[in-house]
Amino acid sequence: MDIFQLIKERRSIPRFTADPVPREVVERMLEAATWAPNHHLTEPWEFVVLEGNAKEHFAEIRHRFRLTLFPDPAAPEAQKAAQKVYQDTLGTPVIIVVTTAVSPEPTVAEEDYAATFIGIQNMLLVAAAAGVGTYPRTGGLVHDPALRAFLELPADRRIAAVVYVGYPALVPERRRTPYGQKTRWLTDAPLPAPARLGPSEKMRTEAEAPKRSDVAIDPVCKMVVDIPTAHYTSQYEGTTYYFCAPGCKAEFDADPAAYLATDR
Repeated sequence: MDIFQLIKERRSIPRFTADPVPREVVERMLEAATWAPNHHLTEPWEFVVLEGNAKEHFAEIRHRFRLTLFPDPAAPEAQKAAQKVYQDTLGTPVIIVVTTAVSPEPTVAEEDYAATFIGIQNMLLVAAAAGVGTYPRTGGLVHDPALRAFLELPADRRIAAVVYVGYPALVPERRRTPYGQKTRWLTDAPLPAPARLGPSEKMRTEAEAPKRSDVAIDPVCKMVVDIPTAHYTSQYEGTTYYFCAPGCKAEFDADPAAYLATDR
């Protein structure tokens, strides 16, 4: 199917059949997620696929959390709603918890969270292409301490979403506001005045880097790296190379010659 049509026809599926989802479909979803665009190649995503008793445990966590949303958890309507959540969870063929890294740097944390959700979209589209339905859920449950404890998540990771996967028993109809109502085409805009930067604010460029002894160029992403504070380095044929992120170092270590071929 054409990718544009696939995007338009994908839906969040509220109800699944009991048919099992082939393992290869799930694996393709996970692989697709890892190819999401990601600044500095930090690769912040990790996945937990719930099966067997683990899915039952998760169903019980959802059951208890659902009860907390009612003023009176013992009320019949609360019990009925919580039981439905429990049964729906058990009846979902595949459940994937997607987590992301939480960097101490706010900008990096925001970029990693965005990259993880792009990865989730990749998962949804791969599933849809295979005729498999999905429902990515966020909400208060992803912050539930009981769920974090169950998944044994460290403090530097957060749950981005829980993706429910199965063959659709129901495909809802949805509409979107036309993009024209959400878009401005900006053409004639005044040019900003040139910024006056002090010496300490001068932008670093790749051309500038060789003139300085305290910076190096990341051979993978070509970003400027401060040598005195660089956390990621590799040795290759007697030379030290510096990296701005662990993903860049991993890419380089896998095949150093590929990144240095143009330098020789």
